[in-house]
Amino acid sequence: MNYQASVQPKYDKSPTEGPYNHAWLTGSEQSITLKAEGETDSMLEIISKSGPDHGSMPGMNH
Repeated sequence: MNYQASVQPKYDKSPTEGPYNHAWLTGSEQSITLKAEGETDSMLEIISKSGPDHGSMPGMNH
């Protein structure tokens, strides 16, 4: 998981500028837990270089 944290994409002004990461997990539900899948997804989610994620930006709430 340390590697994933080191390559987590970060944007300067807007999450639409990228960069983006993708991951393909291969294995059965028995070999890859939902927790591991969720942690991987969170670590690959683009975040702001300044701190708050894009969910806290005005106009970006779902």
